Amino acid sequence: MVHNSDVVFSARQHIDRLMRRVVLLLFGAGVLSVLAIWHMEVADRTIDPFNRIGYPAMALIFSASFVALWRFPRTLVHVRWIGFLCVTAVLLIDLWGQMRVASPLLANYNALTLLNWLPLCYAIAFFMLGTRQALVAAAAILAFFTVCALLRGQADTAYAAQDRSLMVNTLISHAVLVICLTGMLWLKHVVTMQGEQTTRLNLLAATDPLTGLANRRLTLQLLDQLARDGRLDAAPVVMLCDLDHFKRINDGWGHAMGDQVLVAVANALRASTRDADTVARWGGEEFLIVLPATRDLDAPELAERLRARVEALQVADRHQCPVPITLSIGIAPLVAAETGSSWLKRADEALYRAKNEGRNCWRMAEPPEA
Repeated sequence: MVHNSDVVFSARQHIDRLMRRVVLLLFGAGVLSVLAIWHMEVADRTIDPFNRIGYPAMALIFSASFVALWRFPRTLVHVRWIGFLCVTAVLLIDLWGQMRVASPLLANYNALTLLNWLPLCYAIAFFMLGTRQALVAAAAILAFFTVCALLRGQADTAYAAQDRSLMVNTLISHAVLVICLTGMLWLKHVVTMQGEQTTRLNLLAATDPLTGLANRRLTLQLLDQLARDGRLDAAPVVMLCDLDHFKRINDGWGHAMGDQVLVAVANALRASTRDADTVARWGGEEFLIVLPATRDLDAPELAERLRARVEALQVADRHQCPVPITLSIGIAPLVAAETGSSWLKRADEALYRAKNEGRNCWRMAEPPEA
């Protein structure tokens, strides 16, 4: 049986895979960067008590997020939120602590260097959150850090000219970064929309619009692939099914009723087969079922179950008169050195015998002539 996800991966799945790789790289780079800065400040003796603990804590957050995402890819959304919130919280606590220290040595130095951590917050926000959430988070972080930096130190002490210049340049560079990341999000949105449109087109090209089953083109590719693989140990089987006297239904009840019968039969066939099987509308009132793996008597038992289920379908016209529906089935197991076309031909011959021998029955195909 063919599902939408079996036809083509959705664009969102591709985006999630890309996002997972980017986030893994981001976490890996974050661990190395934080540990390098921690080691440098310890060696220079410029590290404060909070950062002595804060840097290893951030490295631990990155490492735990990296391992969680590596081992459990489906936790992407949770890891993105937890990583973003934890790292941002550590930086905000660090900045709050720096504001409360009245040391001239730290007056401007830490306020400006803390601003240099903003790209990390932006990157995490834009890569891990949604578009609107990321914009709001970036604006809030930038505003908070800017206010804290301007209020840092003694309020009545003017910044030196070079410090003001550095502050302005820093703020401008961060504004440009936010604009660039916003453009990346817009590009991601465009790629996602185009990918989803391609997915819909591919789905339409591979399925029957009336029944939603796989169409002839897709099923022919599957038959050729199974025949080329030649997995006789799995015992692949095809069943060619045909509705008996379908022309009488169209002529007697109209084509609308004929379509209703086709949909009902398609649903019955799909409900009676496994997820690994493919049910296709072969053309008109014919259906093809591909069983990639079977055991002894699996195919005959399934054929009888399908025949009985279709015969028991309750489809009535507007006067509540039941419409008789029966099914004839030809079964053909794959044999050695057989092509997809010859395999299908033997199923068609078996179906022809079922039609000639009274309909509403199934027949096994004869082995090919040597």
